[in-house]
Amino acid sequence: MYTIIKTLLLAALSFNSVSTLHAQQSTHPKPVVYLTFDDGPSADSATDDLLELLGRHGAHATFFVTGQRAKSAPGKIASILYAGHAIGNHSHTHAVLTGETIDGIKTEFKKASEAVLAAGGPPLTCYRAPFGLVNNAVLNVGRSLGMSLVKWSVDTRDWSPLVEQRLITRSLDAIEAGSVVLMHDGPTRRGKTVAALTEWLEVNASRYEFKALPECKPYGTSEVFANADEQEVDLPLEQESIQSLLEKLRSYRITLQVDEVEPDRAVPGFQERLSSNVY
Repeated sequence: MYTIIKTLLLAALSFNSVSTLHAQQSTHPKPVVYLTFDDGPSADSATDDLLELLGRHGAHATFFVTGQRAKSAPGKIASILYAGHAIGNHSHTHAVLTGETIDGIKTEFKKASEAVLAAGGPPLTCYRAPFGLVNNAVLNVGRSLGMSLVKWSVDTRDWSPLVEQRLITRSLDAIEAGSVVLMHDGPTRRGKTVAALTEWLEVNASRYEFKALPECKPYGTSEVFANADEQEVDLPLEQESIQSLLEKLRSYRITLQVDEVEPDRAVPGFQERLSSNVY
């Protein structure tokens, strides 16, 4: 018999701790790489497939989501966060921000952040401009909203319908220590990305440690606890998939408590929202 907090939560997250454990035991730390995925969460299975793949290899990543997709698929935002990944702002409509007014840029960023908040996510602390296009107005608005700009150093070009899977895999071979890798999990039809990354990780996952971007970490320090902690369940954990464990976890009353507050980056009502929300 296991309590909710000992089984559902810890079992669902434990698969992400494997690589960390090995890293701590090693006297030669592995080079760190930052995998990033834009334009999601997907309207098909791409995001879920990538989460399963990353979990299998103990890898963490950063997902730059659009507000429209976050609003359409709030459950996938929760899945990304439950799996220990970070989320960044990719505007609301995937707009060309350099063609927007200052008010337009603010609206694009704010709507995207609000969609993530509505899905149970944290205030966003980083952004990637669609198409990588920025100017002083974009930089200033992003800074005023407490967000850091994130670019990339390895472009897999998986965004192009003309790029074949083998070329995406070949692009991944350019990864080195500190690389920020640009890929996409949305809006749809990212099967080539999933297949290419699957192939590449099978060969290369043991060479690197894959982390979420530090500037995109969730706001503050959160502690998850179960209000229904006294309830007990009997789970044959070895027979449970990560997805089924996450689904069970969502069925229970969970609250988040923020311990370390950063007032200059807080949004109005954030603490109250966390203390009152049920996930």
